[in-house]
Amino acid sequence: MREILYGRNAARECLRARRRHVHTVLLADVIEPAAIIDEIITLAGRLKIPVQRVPRKTLDNLAKGHQGVALEVGRYPTVGVEDILARAKKLNEPPFIVALDHLEDPHNVGALLRTAEVVGVHGVIIPKQRSAGVTPAVVNASAGAAEHMWVAEVPNLAQVLVKLKQANIWLAGVEDTPASSLYSQANWSGAIAVVIGSEGKGMSRLIKETCDFLIKLPMRGQIESLNASVAGGLILYEVWRARGFEQ
Repeated sequence: MREILYGRNAARECLRARRRHVHTVLLADVIEPAAIIDEIITLAGRLKIPVQRVPRKTLDNLAKGHQGVALEVGRYPTVGVEDILARAKKLNEPPFIVALDHLEDPHNVGALLRTAEVVGVHGVIIPKQRSAGVTPAVVNASAGAAEHMWVAEVPNLAQVLVKLKQANIWLAGVEDTPASSLYSQANWSGAIAVVIGSEGKGMSRLIKETCDFLIKLPMRGQIESLNASVAGGLILYEVWRARGFEQ
């Protein structure tokens, strides 16, 4: 099955990551010179991937927001949860995992994958049903960071979270409830999985009950909550800071 990745950053990071097969690089026949375009052409040359010049209208028909660049690629390479745990072990680091509880907005998922990649998350777990998978829209929203991220798609998120607990990984749910603690009061130094709920509804009851503890961010304005990707991003940076990687 082939997909069309679009956007300059998404195209470059896909070529840099070398994690999936790229069939063709499509460039608009009229495009302004730019360093990133030169880099894409150079990477394609190194990987012996054909570069095809096409009318901009052809790219318009393939994807919106293509910025004059698209890739014809194979499917996104997902991994297993055990692969994520093995990755952390190989790096000799306590597991740092993100679990997304039925996030459906590609922009939120993409933004979280981007932050997760930046702060060194070992892997992201998403349910196969009622969630935004790692589609071209998600890759574009992540500015290509999704191409470097290890993502596991699972049929039952609650069961996977229970198994993580059995592996001595703490589950921290991001949810503003009366029982939630401030994020600054949590101990983030050990093995941790940060669970982020869906837009609007938050975490499902079962997922919330499975978490070891719930945390929230302080707010003093009139708005009741933060966007899921913003709240999740702030928490991921706090974990990163607590692990001493801020330098």
